Amino acid sequence: MNSVNLVGRLTSDPEVRYTADGLAMSKFFLAVDRVLPSERKKELRDEGKKTADFPKIVVWGKQAENLGKYVKKGDNIGICGHLVTGQWIKDDGNKVYTTEVSASEIQFLSSNKFEDSQSKKKEKSKS
Repeated sequence: MNSVNLVGRLTSDPEVRYTADGLAMSKFFLAVDRVLPSERKKELRDEGKKTADFPKIVVWGKQAENLGKYVKKGDNIGICGHLVTGQWIKDDGNKVYTTEVSASEIQFLSSNKFEDSQSKKKEKSKS
């Protein structure tokens, strides 16, 4: 079984690119907190060690286009997909191995754009 489910925050604004055939694609990193007891997490942070992982996610088609339209750095999303490994050879002849998550489903869990619009509506209703 090759199944991945992650929830995390985008580390940058997603950039949508298109293949020669016109298929949309986006690659981005997702900051995923490690599940740790709060005391252990604090210890690691105090030691300057990371408490999150940053897998590379790849999204194709309409989902990639929607990602580019509706989410930004810091937004919380959920993804379902599978691991994809690959390799390539650098100019110096060394092999580089890669691991990415190919997302088949994306769920927008929070959006700064949505939260900002909700805040503005609340402010207007108070006036």
